[in-house]
Amino acid sequence: MEKKCHSNRKEDNRQLQNNSKGDIEMKKWGFLIMWACIAGPVTAQVTLTECVEKAHNNYPQIKELGLIREAEKYDLSTASQSWLPQLTISGKAQYQSKVVEMPFEIPEFKFNLPHDQYSLVGELSQTIWDGGSTASKRRLISADAEIQSQQLEVTLYSIRQKVENIFLGILLIDKQIAQNEIALKSLNRNRESVLAGIEHGVSYKSDLSIVDVNILNYRQTISSLNSDRRAYVDMLGRLTGEDMSQAQFAEPPIDMQIDTATLSRPELQLYKAQLEQNQVQRQDLQSNLYPKFNLSLQGGIGRPGLNILKNEFEPYYTVGVKMQWNLGALYSRKNDIRKIAAQKERIEREQETFVFNTMLDVTDRLNEVNKARQVLEQDREIIRLREEIRQAGEEQYKQGVIMLTDLMDMIDEEFNARVAESLHQVQLIMAICDLKNTLGQ
Repeated sequence: MEKKCHSNRKEDNRQLQNNSKGDIEMKKWGFLIMWACIAGPVTAQVTLTECVEKAHNNYPQIKELGLIREAEKYDLSTASQSWLPQLTISGKAQYQSKVVEMPFEIPEFKFNLPHDQYSLVGELSQTIWDGGSTASKRRLISADAEIQSQQLEVTLYSIRQKVENIFLGILLIDKQIAQNEIALKSLNRNRESVLAGIEHGVSYKSDLSIVDVNILNYRQTISSLNSDRRAYVDMLGRLTGEDMSQAQFAEPPIDMQIDTATLSRPELQLYKAQLEQNQVQRQDLQSNLYPKFNLSLQGGIGRPGLNILKNEFEPYYTVGVKMQWNLGALYSRKNDIRKIAAQKERIEREQETFVFNTMLDVTDRLNEVNKARQVLEQDREIIRLREEIRQAGEEQYKQGVIMLTDLMDMIDEEFNARVAESLHQVQLIMAICDLKNTLGQ
């Protein structure tokens, strides 16, 4: 049959060579137009990095980042308002059991203060210097918002592992489908040989049944794998918020260079933010030691007014500078400093422990990568040998040296070797991804 197909191809080639140049050009243009129509809607390959980024941005909790920054903006605005003029209004009505009395009488002068007194006062105060407390409060607000943001980033980092598992699961299924299709082609080719053998009386009809059963088994496996793939693609689409049903997934490179000495985990940024907050708290203690100065303007009406000798309602005003100095901050200053120092040391110890444990994990992940590379190199040699054995078996079957069941076993062994290689390829990619995940790269 191969000779017949070969002769047919030769005849087709002679007919093509006899075509005119005009016909060839028309076919070229027709082919290009047809290819443009087909290739137009084809989706570009989707990478693992793109899926991780899309899943990160699509995760519902990501909206909290915007809310944290929005709350920070409002808090900073509120803190800054302490530098705006502050207006307060107060009123008082009181009855006094005793009032000021003159110990002697002055002729033609009456000094009679009422026991009921009234006042309504408005005070306009403007901060001149607050000892740096407002600036310190603003830094504390920003430091707290940064900690909340980094805590959220640490939580969101787990999404990366979910996306990688699903993405690599799709790649593994694709490889398994491809290997099953290769086995199907081999079985179909051998089916033709069995049919030819039956025609010439050298093969049994039961041999054809054996081949057909194997073909059905592989088709059934492909159908099951396609179903699993659709489920994985649907999960990935839900994570990324996009329709991935028509997407083509690019296999990550396995020969990438990884810097195993550098950690870029979000936890390190969280520790950094906590240490910065600790430093701001230390500065805030210092600002509490300074006095605060305000410019004050008071205006009001009362009975009596500023002139207590005048028993009637009258307006008045005062202008001056006020100083407030909370010396009570000195009492607890030493304990506050020690507390902040202890918190700083605790954060640093936690950071050192995290880095130590992470580097241990990096060593373990690196060993997994190296082991997976070695296994994959051996797989390629095994496949080469299994392919040679299968090809030799096909010739031996044609010559009647071996039974069909022996040839089927050879095909299965080659198929299993290819499936193992596919599995080990994905395991290598997964080991590399785990290593990069551990490093935060």
